[in-house]
Parts: sequence; structure tokens; C-alpha cells
Amino acid sequence: MASTSVRVDDETLATIRELSASEKKPFGQVIADAVKRYEDEKFWKEMHEGFARLRADTDAWNEYQHDLAQWETLDNSGLEDEEPYYTEEEAAHEADAFATSG
Repeated sequence: MASTSVRVDDETLATIRELSASEKKPFGQVIADAVKRYEDEKFWKEMHEGFARLRADTDAWNEYQHDLAQWETLDNSGLEDEEPYYTEEEAAHEADAFATSG
């Protein structure tokens, strides 16, 4: 695995040390986990904002609702053994974005 140096302030370094010790993970894994969490939060924030913009446009929102209703009529024949497209956590985020964007 390639490595590099990253400069952080003393407080951030202390936090990484504490997390590394308490989680029993290497520094690199603590940082990778933090970056992944940041990416996820950014994705869901942008999704919420996108739903808010969609709901603000009445015509676009009505078209979206129509399209969604069409998809909900599908019976999913042959998909019974397929893994879900979303994890339960992702589905909850999407439902929350949908519910709170109006």
C-alpha cells in the first residue's frame, strides 16, 4: 500500500491518536473511516437538497410523483432472491430526504 504524509494540527493529531487507541485501529484506518463517513454525509446532504429543489418545482415534482407511481405498480417477478438495491440505512436516508424536503 502506498503511503504519504499529511499535515494536521496538534488537536486533530491528538484526536486521531485517541480514536486509534480506543478503536484499536491504525491511524490510516481511522482517517479512511472518517473520509468515508464524510463522503456519505456529503452524498445524503446533496440528496436532501436535490429533493428540496425538486419539490420546489411543482411541475417537476408532479412528474416525479407520476414516474414513481409507475414504478410502484411493478410486481418484481423474478427478483425475489435478489439482494436489496439499498441497505436499510440508505433506504431510511432516502425516505427521510423525501419526507423532509417539502
